[in-house]
Amino acid sequence: MLLLLILIVIFLFAMTGFHRGGVASALHLGSTFFSLWVASRFYQPLSHYSKLFIPYPRTRAYETDFVVALDHHEARFNHIVVFLLIVIVIKTIMYLVINSFDQLFETQRMAMFNRLTGAFLACCSAFICLHYICFLFALFPDATLQNALAHSMTGQWFVTEVPLLSEFTLNLK
Repeated sequence: MLLLLILIVIFLFAMTGFHRGGVASALHLGSTFFSLWVASRFYQPLSHYSKLFIPYPRTRAYETDFVVALDHHEARFNHIVVFLLIVIVIKTIMYLVINSFDQLFETQRMAMFNRLTGAFLACCSAFICLHYICFLFALFPDATLQNALAHSMTGQWFVTEVPLLSEFTLNLK
């Protein structure tokens, strides 16, 4: 089930990249990297205040067997939620700036190579998005989510094995 969700998300991102073309998709991927960089600089001071506004779900966390062995689930959850909120705000601002120049990219008909390049770059953005979704699933103390992640090798791969990104996310403290 999780594999189907992952494939649908990748397909939707690829369709968007195919429509945008290579240049616009490169700008959107660059804005994603920029938002990750900004969030990595500013999440730590804000995460101390997040406990007041973003509580860790108090289901039966003490009974939940987490699929991915991580320490301090509550602290990691707070850090990653604040990190993702900053990413979403910066990405939205960058999206508005990039789309204000959208008419420059639509003046000519795009070649197939340009469209395929856009689809590839959008798939890179999809991998980043899916990594953080699966990472939140791994930190959430719900037996259903943990069971779905336990039965999905692809979901576990998105949490722990994505090159560069998994190491970056696991080092957020």
